[in-house]
Amino acid sequence: MPASSSTLNWWLYALPCATNQERTSVSGGIPSATSWKPTSSWMVLAVVSVLSLCGVILRWASPGGCAWGALNKSCDIPGPRGWPVLGSLLDTGKLSHKCLAELAEQHSVALMAFSLGNTRVIITSSPDVARELLHSTAFADRPAKQSAQELLFGRAIGFAPFGDYWRGLRRIAANHLFTPRSIVEQEPIRQMNASHMLQAIYSCSRSGNCSVTVRPFFQHASLKNIMSTVFGRIAFDQFPKEVCELQALVAEGFELLGSFNWPDHIPLLKLFDPQGVLQRCRKLVPRVNKFVQKIIDEHRQHAKFSLQQDFVDILLSLQSEDKLSDEDITAVLWEMVFRGTDTVAILTEWILADYL
Repeated sequence: MPASSSTLNWWLYALPCATNQERTSVSGGIPSATSWKPTSSWMVLAVVSVLSLCGVILRWASPGGCAWGALNKSCDIPGPRGWPVLGSLLDTGKLSHKCLAELAEQHSVALMAFSLGNTRVIITSSPDVARELLHSTAFADRPAKQSAQELLFGRAIGFAPFGDYWRGLRRIAANHLFTPRSIVEQEPIRQMNASHMLQAIYSCSRSGNCSVTVRPFFQHASLKNIMSTVFGRIAFDQFPKEVCELQALVAEGFELLGSFNWPDHIPLLKLFDPQGVLQRCRKLVPRVNKFVQKIIDEHRQHAKFSLQQDFVDILLSLQSEDKLSDEDITAVLWEMVFRGTDTVAILTEWILADYL
């Protein structure tokens, strides 16, 4: 039976609950007319509320919580139900990694499912299980946050949907950016940047400061390295205006992508943008486009005179072959810069902390 017909039949059964039927008769006892009068609005509201509450409870009753209850089949992976609608959003807190570790220990399972609002989440504390998940195509697509989509990452390697486009980007990166030859060729530049960074840290420590915050130095060195690798700007310090502008773009983008945003897990809140994340992203994207497009145009103008190709030149040369638009190239380059600065800086800081 068509969906529209079955829906109509369902409402025919529910109709007497929401209406009063009164019949009037003429002489002879034969009904001559039928009139329908609606009941009071509170009765209709009560029926709708009860039905909605039943739906919420049915979704929440599934193992893993409300997000997993929305599936056609029940979730076979154990996990906490959390709260209705919200799931485990209120249980994670700021130190989410510690809260998740405690939940995994409580349930004593290698694989656990739970809900963050409408987002389905699977977590494991087992390296072997994690390896299987990372190699499985069932988990190839990462749920992109609202900020990630707005900041163009939906067209970059990190968040692009699994398919031909993503495989093409991965092939380009593997064949032209992360090849052993490319890594060896960039070794002198990395050593030079590391040497400049150590000298800057030493100068700061000799200036009388009791303590030195090393992350800004890591960020600057990572930014110089990625700019030389991706954009071919080896003498990056000769462009102080570009340095300040790019550092500001990366810092704001990193903050937006890393901040907790309620609409990511409760879709209804996307209409209101309660934390202003969407508005800030839409102000940042034109600045990113302008900055990156300027560098792309410079490479197009000097393509014939360039003796050594950087990653921008490679992307431009493959533009027609791989059907990459300027928007795609901007997204890929922006992700390279973004992930190659703060992400590498934080990782280096963690390694240093473990070493010390």
